[in-house]
Amino acid sequence: MFSRKSMSTRRELQRLACLRLREAEALFNSGCHDGCAYLCGYVVELALKAAICATLGIGDYPDDRLKGAFKTHDFDDLKLLAGMEQAFTTTTALLTNWSIASKWRSHRRYEPEGTYDQAAANEILEAVRSYPDGVLACISIRW
Repeated sequence: MFSRKSMSTRRELQRLACLRLREAEALFNSGCHDGCAYLCGYVVELALKAAICATLGIGDYPDDRLKGAFKTHDFDDLKLLAGMEQAFTTTTALLTNWSIASKWRSHRRYEPEGTYDQAAANEILEAVRSYPDGVLACISIRW
């Protein structure tokens, strides 16, 4: 039986963000564009949660603290908690990439097959993984 503790450490969140990116790339390369786009959102979420830990100077992500305020998938909330409210506005390319990646919502897991074609999945994947103006590159400076 699978057992999971309630909170992840900052290091675990960093590793999971990188793992989800590799998985998203593998899905894209195998033609599974919906899965690729969906996992890209979790790359951003996990990275922002690691950045929150760094900003607050804590080792474990505080899922259940403050009446569950940290238990969210909302990128705008996570960006605020990470102290990154203005971080994605430093260049036009970064702002564009944030605008693409931040359209993600966790309920997209219910979207039908074929919601994302190759071009749409590639746009999201590149917004997340591009260097130096990708969303993950920006967040990882602070995590």
